[in-house]
Amino acid sequence: MQLDNTQQIPSVAQKANFSIFELPKDTNLSELFSKSIHIKPEGDKTKHISIEQIRDLSQITTSKQTEATYIIVEQPELMSQNATNAFLKSLEEPQSNIHFVFLSYDANSLLPTVKSRANNYYIANKTKISEAPKYPEEAIKLAKEYISSNQSNLATIVEKIIKYRKDDARSGALEIINAGIELMYKSYLMTGNQSFAVKLDKLLSAQDAISQNGHLKLQLIANML
Repeated sequence: MQLDNTQQIPSVAQKANFSIFELPKDTNLSELFSKSIHIKPEGDKTKHISIEQIRDLSQITTSKQTEATYIIVEQPELMSQNATNAFLKSLEEPQSNIHFVFLSYDANSLLPTVKSRANNYYIANKTKISEAPKYPEEAIKLAKEYISSNQSNLATIVEKIIKYRKDDARSGALEIINAGIELMYKSYLMTGNQSFAVKLDKLLSAQDAISQNGHLKLQLIANML
């Protein structure tokens, strides 16, 4: 969903347990939330957010908070895989007064499993949210067909997806699904239309099943019905 300026962020963040804000790269992240707990990328050569930094939050996230507590993660796109997994666990039973806030320069690079659990926002006219996904034209075309499919033409479209990359049908299908995920994610951010979120959930389910070697044709059909 769209915001007009960064000054709206604190008031919007207090309405949810988890929010992601994509911001222009010239934004001073530290000034947005002065009274809060901040996690920033660390490291001398390659900066990243480590699992240790996320684990340090466990005492706060598991204890009952009587006042609103804001945990600000700056540049979450630099979070390690282990740190991401630890963070997702902390979201399983969120305290009502704890608000996780991701302030990102590149929200599109965050894992779909993270983005799907948050309220997602961007600043009007200052991000790349309107850019087309950077996938081959044919993959984007098939992704759009798959997203808009119905019971009468779904099987035909799935056959086209399977044939998209003859040397590796599974990788080809995942490329098309990933293009669809980006399309639906951006569409939801721009409009807030819940129908895009529903399609996004279906695509994420298909992505997860196919990534775990589920039956390709069966999962492509079952997760889009």
